[in-house]
Amino acid sequence: MTPWYYRRWGVLLLLFVVLGPLGLPLLWKSPSFTRGWKIVLTVLMVVYTVMLVDSMVVAVRVAMEHLELTRPQ
Repeated sequence: MTPWYYRRWGVLLLLFVVLGPLGLPLLWKSPSFTRGWKIVLTVLMVVYTVMLVDSMVVAVRVAMEHLELTRPQ
């Protein structure tokens, strides 16, 4: 029997909710996915990670601008 962390739902949960790109080794070790699906999911994870990092950079910039506006002069 395959452990839960190598099953499809387990890998997808760990990959996109819990571990992010750190879950890629589990994806590639999992026998539940074909090589094609592993490539597709890896690309999706990279795009997802880049989008999250970009969103975080924008949020920090907005917060810094807001702090500059509220600083007493």
